Amino acid sequence: MASTRTHTDRPTRRPDDAPARTAAGARRGEAANGRRVRRVRVRRTMSADAVWKGTVVALATFVVLGSGSMVRSAEGMPLGWQRSVAVAVTGAIDRVANFLSLNRPYDWAAGALGLERTDADFEFPEERVPPPADDAPGATTTTTTLPPVRVPTAEEPLRVLVAGDSTAKSLGESLAGTTADRPELQVDIQGEISTGLARFDYFNWGARLAQLLEENDPEVVLFMVGANDGQSIIDGDGTIVAQFDDPDWADHYRRRVAGIMDLVEGGPRRLIWVGEPDVGAANVQRAVRIGNQLAEEEAARRPWVTYFDVASIVAGEDGGYAEFITLPDGSTARCYASDGVHLSVRCLARVMEELVPEISSLYDDGVSRSGP
Repeated sequence: MASTRTHTDRPTRRPDDAPARTAAGARRGEAANGRRVRRVRVRRTMSADAVWKGTVVALATFVVLGSGSMVRSAEGMPLGWQRSVAVAVTGAIDRVANFLSLNRPYDWAAGALGLERTDADFEFPEERVPPPADDAPGATTTTTTLPPVRVPTAEEPLRVLVAGDSTAKSLGESLAGTTADRPELQVDIQGEISTGLARFDYFNWGARLAQLLEENDPEVVLFMVGANDGQSIIDGDGTIVAQFDDPDWADHYRRRVAGIMDLVEGGPRRLIWVGEPDVGAANVQRAVRIGNQLAEEEAARRPWVTYFDVASIVAGEDGGYAEFITLPDGSTARCYASDGVHLSVRCLARVMEELVPEISSLYDDGVSRSGP
């Protein structure tokens, strides 16, 4: 006869077994009912007091270590009481840092990276072009034949240097992108924001360009500045040469334009001076208009220099600044960024349609240009 097992036959469990199992299961990540329990990790955060104290320490460390750089930035500001205050404050910090030798790590790094200013005594070469000829009867015009620019190949591409302010940097980036499928062109972009030809105490383009010419030996140079030059002309040693509103400001600026052009001259090397586009800010437009005019006049006197007129390419219907322009295909394009100074991507592409053929035309043998 089969035996029948009743509930009374089940193994009995002591009451204290449940807590033991629960504790063991919890250690294994299980609940009492056998389900997995998801562990929640609590992330430790810093207190607000520790955050602001750390921020203050970090800022103080940056100020001390980079005191020299702060002085240079303050000196680059337009003349006025704001610049005077900034120079006085940063100068005091820098003197204390120097006295306590707190900024030695920055000075060492700047020296190792070649960031130290060593161009205060830079001078342009003597002007190689005679003064403009008079319009008197009998004045003659001579023709200068330059050595041809080397015809480049993919194996030996043409070395093209694009230098200048932030507008030059945008121009260079657009040129590099447009010619990416042309291995015969090698584009080197050397743009420095907030620079120009007025403030050699802040950034000396004469000294920098001379260095680039020596180190990289470019065959074609594109140079573009002017949007930041509506201010006093100052030498590398801090001497104020002329205020922006002085009658002789344009004469001093012309000498620097001519100096850059004469610096580039050498064998078959060519310089394309890229004029700034007209801009929406009246104070900037005044400097742009003067700078473009002087550059165009000086370029006409030098057979190795070509003036490239960007302003006419992106001009509005009235021939001047326009936020929107009509492109050759009939479409409308917004031509400027929000600052009214830097060109938009579409208008830079429009400029490339004219600039790339201008560069390519330099390959022809026996290039002749009219000059005095």
